[in-house]
Amino acid sequence: MQKIKRMMVALTLTAALLTGTQGANAATAAFTDTKTHWAKSQIDSAVSQGWINGYDANTFKPNANMTRAEFLKSLVVAMKIKVADSDTPFTDDIGWFRSYISTGLKQSIIKVGDYKENNFEPNKMITREEIARMTIRALSKDPEGVKSGYLAVAKKLEIMKGYPDGSMGGTKSATRAEAVVMVLNTLKVKNTSAEVVEYPKTKEQVNALIKSLSSFNGTSMFGHDGAVVINSKGSEDFFDYTLTVEYKNAVKVTSINIADPTAANQAIVKDLLKYYYPTSFEKAYSAYLKINKSAGGNAESTIETRFDNRTFESYKGINTKRVVILIGE
Repeated sequence: MQKIKRMMVALTLTAALLTGTQGANAATAAFTDTKTHWAKSQIDSAVSQGWINGYDANTFKPNANMTRAEFLKSLVVAMKIKVADSDTPFTDDIGWFRSYISTGLKQSIIKVGDYKENNFEPNKMITREEIARMTIRALSKDPEGVKSGYLAVAKKLEIMKGYPDGSMGGTKSATRAEAVVMVLNTLKVKNTSAEVVEYPKTKEQVNALIKSLSSFNGTSMFGHDGAVVINSKGSEDFFDYTLTVEYKNAVKVTSINIADPTAANQAIVKDLLKYYYPTSFEKAYSAYLKINKSAGGNAESTIETRFDNRTFESYKGINTKRVVILIGE
């Protein structure tokens, strides 16, 4: 046990060294290299909040570039997301950053498909485009990012500003100071937004949501009356389109119609429920699975309840595999 504890301490110290967070106490930091820096007040605020520190008691290195792993860790900690360590599909997730990569994937802040050959490249310098993508996803606005572009949404939300020539500098590496400001602006959006989440209503918005899901690897097309029909297999066979999502404007209900409960379809259903029921999606998904396993056409094959202040109804007809989920506002 003592050996394990010593190993854990050593790993923690290594993580601090690699991320440049060793050193000054958040409350007493007095960096000599930020005294006249344009982001001094923001850096002081970030350090006081405890999600980033200096390289030592006197140095912050505000103009140094930031790595992907360093930014992901800062964002996860700043957003107060519970960190959980688990296996990931990345081949280079070995190091202090592993749990943050795992958490980023679980929260859909990062997605495997964004990176080449299953390599996250944690020590690669992060770009402004990547920061825009991570912050927009952390705010649960990925569908908007898919539809309008992450940099455009980040500018709209004032997470980041453009350059005098009108460009957003998406391919440019971000400095530690710039990253601090972007995370603080992300927190501002999260903490000051009192509006109800705008759930997709048009077929275009529903389609953008579907394409943003980490589980979606197939194809989709527009069906009758604004429905989006999904083919999880990505084949050219029309009969492989076995999942439908539609917002019914007349009754203000989102309908998820699962004609075939394949593993791929169920993964999409789970991701959709996570979007509509962010804190109770596991309960909502369990309710769906219960209906899916039922015989159909009886009292046990219908559930009506509420999760996260939204209605949830699911039912299964007699002699069928089809399950319908209705999500009310």
